[in-house]
Amino acid sequence: MPDTKAGNMGSASHLGETQVPRDAHFIYDYSRRRVPLPIVSYMGVADTPLDTPGAENPAKKALDRLRDLVEPAVVAEEELDSQHMEALIRENLGRINTELFETQVPEGQPKPQTSLTMVISDARRAYIGHAGTSRVYLLHTGRLYDLTPTTGAAVVAPEQEPPPPASPEAPTLFPVSEAQAAETGNVQPPIQTLGTYLGQEPQAAIGYNEVEIVPGDIVVLVTDGLWRIVSEEEMVENLLSAMNVQRSSSQLVRLAFSRDSSDNATMTTWQYVVGGADEGTRESKAGGRAASREKTKTRAAEGTLVAVLALVLVGIFAVGFAFGWRITDTFRKPAKQKAKQEAQARQKTAPSSQPKGTTPQSTPQTSQPQTTQPVAPAAVTATVNGSGVRMRSTADPNGAIVGQLKSGEKVVILGDTIGTDGKAWSKVQGTVTASGKDIQGEGYIRNDLLTR
Repeated sequence: MPDTKAGNMGSASHLGETQVPRDAHFIYDYSRRRVPLPIVSYMGVADTPLDTPGAENPAKKALDRLRDLVEPAVVAEEELDSQHMEALIRENLGRINTELFETQVPEGQPKPQTSLTMVISDARRAYIGHAGTSRVYLLHTGRLYDLTPTTGAAVVAPEQEPPPPASPEAPTLFPVSEAQAAETGNVQPPIQTLGTYLGQEPQAAIGYNEVEIVPGDIVVLVTDGLWRIVSEEEMVENLLSAMNVQRSSSQLVRLAFSRDSSDNATMTTWQYVVGGADEGTRESKAGGRAASREKTKTRAAEGTLVAVLALVLVGIFAVGFAFGWRITDTFRKPAKQKAKQEAQARQKTAPSSQPKGTTPQSTPQTSQPQTTQPVAPAAVTATVNGSGVRMRSTADPNGAIVGQLKSGEKVVILGDTIGTDGKAWSKVQGTVTASGKDIQGEGYIRNDLLTR
């Protein structure tokens, strides 16, 4: 059987060459819940026959509605029984059919239609509801059984009286091929295209089936885009040889796409691992956990050993470096002392290197020349020619006026320059009249107004 360690659920789907979502599926496993429930799995697939489903995919809409209707009802039960489950499945599939059929669509567009197959299982049985062209299989003891209901009763609207429940006895399983059935004398009628789609008519032909299941069994739901392309023998071979049911689902969907990509295809698979079949898995998991713990301990010990060795090596390196430095310094010490002594000897012999009878000459003391402070040259003065001569702050006829000079006033020449008018100007210092007061000012006067 496939390995259940990697998970007991698998699902895969492809959109076909049109890349239009037309399928939908879901799968839930409740077998490992801490708080037990009356059900151990719940799964379903849906497929619309419409090439352009529209903005809302009828298959997804139908499955979402199915989850809302059936799951809360069975979760609330303490134990499932055949009569109750058949009535529940037929009634809710009929309700979905009515809702799809009564959906308002624009004129000229078809009503939403979908093929829907669902399986809900407890610890002993799988209860199957079906309408349309999908199929449900059971892989039991290495053989594949087609459990798709071949007949169905018309289901009326939910408010009307539901049909009487069927017999609680589960139907007899039939083998994969007619040749195998003929060998055992149990020939079953060939599988025909089943019923009508949900939403196609006011009432739908809904099939019901149930079968006993045991740990290790695999329940498989497939749409017509897969079972029409992939044979049952190929399904059996893949389910028995693949690593797990997820790998099987992916491989078979890819196989269907490689052969015919005109239609979409979906496969949903669940393996029953509760009870006896799960004990071996638990034991193997416990052994695996023990081995994992041992491996972890071994790795921790190895890591500790490596850390200790690293510390030892670091210590050896540090000690070696310290001793090496001291040894090197011991060898260098005599050479350093010898060099020091030679330097001291040179310093001692340096003064006696002069010839005998001579006095060491020191640096000759040169007499500093007698310098005198420079005598400032006599100040150059000038006399102002004219009355009301203006002293300006700059050598510019338009410069700011510092003050006015009287005729014959003496000023000290501080420097010469060329003004902005291209004429010679002198920078002078003297007494000027400004704001009715005589003040010492400094500024510029044109040379033609001065007599040096």
